[in-house]
Amino acid sequence: MRRSAVAAVAALLVVVALPAMATDTVGVVDPTSGYWTLRDENTNTKTIVYGNPQDVPFTGDWDCDGVDTPGLYRRSDGFAYLRNSNTTGVADITFLFGNPDDLPLVGDFDGDGCDTLSIYRPSESRVYVINSLGADGGGLGAAEFSYVFGNPGDVAVAGDWDGDGTDSAGLRRPSDGFVYLRNSNTTGIADMSYFFGDPGDLPVAGDWDDDGADTFGLFRPSASTFYLKNTHNTGVADLSFPLGSGTPVSGDFDLNLPPPSPPLALQQVASGFDRPVFVTAPGGDPRLFVVEQTGDIEIISGGSVIATPFLDLGVTSGGERGLLGLAFHPDYASNGRFYVNYTINSVSRISEFRVSSNPNRADPASERVLIQVTQPFSNHNGGMLQFDEFGYLVIALGDGGSGGDPGDRAENPNNLLGKLLRIDVDTATGGRQYGIPADNPFASGGGAPEVYMYGLRNPWRFDIDAGLVYIGDVGQAQREEVTILPASSGGANLGWNTWEGSSCFEGPCGTSGFVFPQVEYTHADGCSVTGGMVYRGIAVLGLGGTYFYADFCAGRIHSLFFDGGIVTNHADRSAELGVINQLSSFGSDSSGEIYVTSLNGRVYRIVAR
Repeated sequence: MRRSAVAAVAALLVVVALPAMATDTVGVVDPTSGYWTLRDENTNTKTIVYGNPQDVPFTGDWDCDGVDTPGLYRRSDGFAYLRNSNTTGVADITFLFGNPDDLPLVGDFDGDGCDTLSIYRPSESRVYVINSLGADGGGLGAAEFSYVFGNPGDVAVAGDWDGDGTDSAGLRRPSDGFVYLRNSNTTGIADMSYFFGDPGDLPVAGDWDDDGADTFGLFRPSASTFYLKNTHNTGVADLSFPLGSGTPVSGDFDLNLPPPSPPLALQQVASGFDRPVFVTAPGGDPRLFVVEQTGDIEIISGGSVIATPFLDLGVTSGGERGLLGLAFHPDYASNGRFYVNYTINSVSRISEFRVSSNPNRADPASERVLIQVTQPFSNHNGGMLQFDEFGYLVIALGDGGSGGDPGDRAENPNNLLGKLLRIDVDTATGGRQYGIPADNPFASGGGAPEVYMYGLRNPWRFDIDAGLVYIGDVGQAQREEVTILPASSGGANLGWNTWEGSSCFEGPCGTSGFVFPQVEYTHADGCSVTGGMVYRGIAVLGLGGTYFYADFCAGRIHSLFFDGGIVTNHADRSAELGVINQLSSFGSDSSGEIYVTSLNGRVYRIVAR
């Protein structure tokens, strides 16, 4: 029994057959970025990167192991590129494929348990069956046989329609929505025909109910939704669900993903704050500290807001300026030291304060200024502060503002703007108020010694968790991005302003030397990413290790799981958590529970539904 997948070029689309003895699932491939989002039987998803923009994607069991994996047809060079695992990487098999207007058709046409890459030629309405793969950069080889089926303009598909273990051709006619299936690889009329879907739908095929026979499915781009049918007759779909946008594929991907997280809800914790932008707490402390952009740090204790602020700081507030970040020293319980990131006039200032003899009040006279950086413009101030696992303070600074990084500061390692910085607050060396970690990438030269990572536009929020850094970097006019990389990746260049996500911004745009995001979206889905936090609490079972992020304009919260270099379980949680107006940030308490802030004055906690 075979499985099916789909490939598209412009208005033409070919659905291709794949293998297995398990229930088939689906995925989508973003033609602009090469991101593949594959779904498992439990609705979890896995994201991989494979190929170049405008490659024609398909899937098949190239090595006869029962697992369907990616393939590409690159029309610019005429080559097919096949990969034997559902992971990011390069091709395992390459060979020259067909004529320029040919489209890939994948299936097991001889019943040997292996998929091969055959050809559908739209101009002739002819299928050319080839039962072996090309290799070593050579040609695909001559067709073993060919046959005519359908009319020009029909979309060719392949699947095991009668469950006999051999794939054969099918058609969907976009002009009228009819499906025509044939049970043998010979010229002739359809053995089965029926109406299914709308004219603009894109077909996929697979064994959705594990009964041994393939049936049709449709992907509707206008709704970003799949509609799967378990029988060969006119009627409505047996199953439908949304899954991103792009070119649909299908098959048995054997993803072995972790189970999905439980249903969630947002619980309001407190309200009435003045533009809250962050919440955090010292280790082992039951209180919650709320950062207000206008300059106060408030305390929630025992479910109530303490009347007097913990700190009332004079700041320059408004737009993207103000009190933006707060981090408590890992030894706060014994030394009482904490750190803030705020703007005063045109300067971003990183300062240390100490708690007073009253544990609910900081000593405003204890300020020790660590770093001051002049901001050329009022926007892109960054703001996040967090200690890493080695006790070093990591600081986010934007590129200096305006638009497009006119001073080219982000990719200049000698400039502190457009960076994550990393300093040692427990020492003071070289005439500074702080020390330089010995493993900082430019500690011995080549750039400012404070620089940790660079090529950032406005990293409003990042999170350091379990040896990884999750960075939400706000885009210019096209793409928002989340990049996840090892904390050991000091010196990483995240690309701005050469790249905006995976989109070339200011060329020349080579790929060597850059780190690209695992997650990105266009401004059709939002306008300003709000980087988030990884859940490490205990109140919601099954949620551990899940990363949350959102978009300030769209107000929708998303989550994902990152393991082994792969994004899985990437989901829009707005159906559970709603849409949050002016969602400004995520934060966590000392127990690892995650909170959400809104500039409308509210603080929420993510809880089990």
